[in-house]
Amino acid sequence: MTNFKRGWGLALLCYIWVIILFFASSLLFALGWIPKHYAGIVQEAVVLLGVWLFNHYIAHVPVSFWNRHYGWGQLEQAVPALLLVGHLVVANLPKVLSLPFTPLVLMYLDYVFLIGLTEEYVFRGVMIPLLARSLPNSNFAVVVISSFLFGGLHLINSTYLSLSYVLPQILFATALGVLFAGVYIRTRNLGLPILMHAATDLSLVVQLIQHPSNANLYFSFYISIVAISLCGIILIITLFVADRQVWPAEILTERSATN
Repeated sequence: MTNFKRGWGLALLCYIWVIILFFASSLLFALGWIPKHYAGIVQEAVVLLGVWLFNHYIAHVPVSFWNRHYGWGQLEQAVPALLLVGHLVVANLPKVLSLPFTPLVLMYLDYVFLIGLTEEYVFRGVMIPLLARSLPNSNFAVVVISSFLFGGLHLINSTYLSLSYVLPQILFATALGVLFAGVYIRTRNLGLPILMHAATDLSLVVQLIQHPSNANLYFSFYISIVAISLCGIILIITLFVADRQVWPAEILTERSATN
């Protein structure tokens, strides 16, 4: 029972807390207390601070932001994720570089880094050790559950985006979550997933500058089915990769274990 409360129980509580923080911070924007351009940054900052406080006072799991040992070995573990992230960077970086360098662009670049920091801290840094408390020696199950929780959170986007766009996004986010979880478990270096996560969101900078209303973020039924199928295939591949990647690793679940 204790393992359930400190594992599954706290993981569920953390997930609910994240959802509450997202909607509570959105309310600040709806009430006009936060300018539109700062809404996303404030939302991510509120979630990051809220989950940090949750971990500091309640969960007490170790979060490793950096690991200076075996640098090349860490990069080797990140290769599968880097292949997928690299494809996205190649597609989106030229678009970002073509934008005029303005304070607004710089702010949105900071925003995508904050997204990576917040979401990796929550779903890899905190959620993985919490789930591992209830699932010792079941690293792959921890990866799957934490990644589907991460992907599922993107359903929140359906409050302002079309479901035809959000459903493929959920599957793709889950696939990325699987790869990032594998990297973190094997390297104990959250910095790598944070940077890769931020790189995958470079397209967001272009969207926010060129289409701030989100009106263009819509897929037709046919395009949505194709995107869902493609993202589903990518997800299956990432699951096979993670299954082989994480089985020999140990997930630290207590802060004292790092001392």
